[in-house]
Amino acid sequence: MKLSKLLLALGLGVAIASGPAAARDLKLASGVLPTHTNHTGYEAFAKALKEQAPDMNVRILPLSFLNSTQTYAGIRDGVVDLGFVLAPLLPSDLPEAQLPINLAMLGSSGFAMAGAMTEYLMTCQECQAEKLKMNHVYLGSVAAGPYWILSTKKITTLDDIKGKKLRSGAAPWGRWASDMGAVAMSITPNEIFEAMSQGTLDGGMLPASELTNLRLIDLVKHVTTGAPGGTYHGMEILNVNRNTWRALSEPQRRAVVDAAAMGSAVVTLRFLGDVERNLAEARKKGIQIHEAAPDLVARSKAFAAADIARVAASAEKDYGIKNAPAKAQRFRDLVAKWEKLIPPGIDKAEPKVLADILHKEIYSKIDVKTYGM
Repeated sequence: MKLSKLLLALGLGVAIASGPAAARDLKLASGVLPTHTNHTGYEAFAKALKEQAPDMNVRILPLSFLNSTQTYAGIRDGVVDLGFVLAPLLPSDLPEAQLPINLAMLGSSGFAMAGAMTEYLMTCQECQAEKLKMNHVYLGSVAAGPYWILSTKKITTLDDIKGKKLRSGAAPWGRWASDMGAVAMSITPNEIFEAMSQGTLDGGMLPASELTNLRLIDLVKHVTTGAPGGTYHGMEILNVNRNTWRALSEPQRRAVVDAAAMGSAVVTLRFLGDVERNLAEARKKGIQIHEAAPDLVARSKAFAAADIARVAASAEKDYGIKNAPAKAQRFRDLVAKWEKLIPPGIDKAEPKVLADILHKEIYSKIDVKTYGM
């Protein structure tokens, strides 16, 4: 039974937008706790949308309604109008998206990677086709800060990491962990706390922002910076049910698109600030902050350099992606482009500065008459 039918049977169904009146009240499934960084982006999106289209309202539904794995089906089936999608968890449905996601080790700036990922997916014909097939209209990605090791045990050297069980949020860090001699475990963000508290995990490869986002600050004893590196940019911050999208008027679609740029900018800035805030809070809690040892750093750099060719080969072999090397190169070029677009003092920039860059380079070029239709 589809998720929409199940919820309707339980009396929890929500109306699929079938006309202008229904489309004005948009139900958004966050898939995360209200304390999560992404939630601030949804609040900013709702506010920006209201300012541009006063007749449109956004109701943000909490994690208890749909979790991060259920939201994808919820959007597809019209249970909600829009929401958050963790694309790395959906390789069979979104094979084209896995190629740029798997190039995570190219990343050092969350803003650059979010911009590159959004531009890539919005202008990739095959990527668009697989999303529309699943009744989704894609409106942007965000990226977290650099990935470090958050653990209950000290892990700074190659000897330390051998045999350790570490949560991996996507394939690149799974490959990295295996190459380092660790055991990669793939579980959702909302399961990490319990797994670490029960000793099923020794730690996770995560950005420092997750210390508070996922309450890991109550469990983690050590943070190791400088490894594994890379950024997580497979977070599709705003996907819209295609039926809802089609039911909106062109001005309403334009308002949603423009508000999406602001939501993404707010999340980016929050992730940047969260790194420093979390490290400061961690020190107050007595958590030890370490730098990765030279042997772990050197091994990590060698892995990252060799990983690009592996990603392209895997995309062709495992997912049937055509012209994978050329697509990998295109994404690399977009990363280089967006790194040049990073404004000076980005961590202290106003959200509008980043939103304007995203709008100029990406969102203003969306033709709402045809996009997603």
